[in-house]
Amino acid sequence: METDKIKTLDEFKDFASFHFKLLKPAKDKRGESIREIRFYGYSDMTCLGVNLIKMCLNIIYSDELDNREIYLGSVLELALQLIPSSEIEVLDEIYKMVNEKRETEQSSQ
Repeated sequence: METDKIKTLDEFKDFASFHFKLLKPAKDKRGESIREIRFYGYSDMTCLGVNLIKMCLNIIYSDELDNREIYLGSVLELALQLIPSSEIEVLDEIYKMVNEKRETEQSSQ
């Protein structure tokens, strides 16, 4: 549908719904939207988060760039979302199990 042929609000809604596909409304929060980002795995996702934090630190400590040119808060919020918090709890449990096995093996020697 071409924009010059839109005559009614329903036609405009149909036209707009065809083009607005990146953001999806969040089901649990009103007014928020979700944008999907694809990663090759947890390490890829975490590395992006770390790199975003490093970039913010470079900007904060840089004398060459005015810190007001970039809103660092939004970049850091994104980096926080990339940290797999609940998965880290699983890593803690695996670490405990591995250490318990090592301790058992060492004590039996």
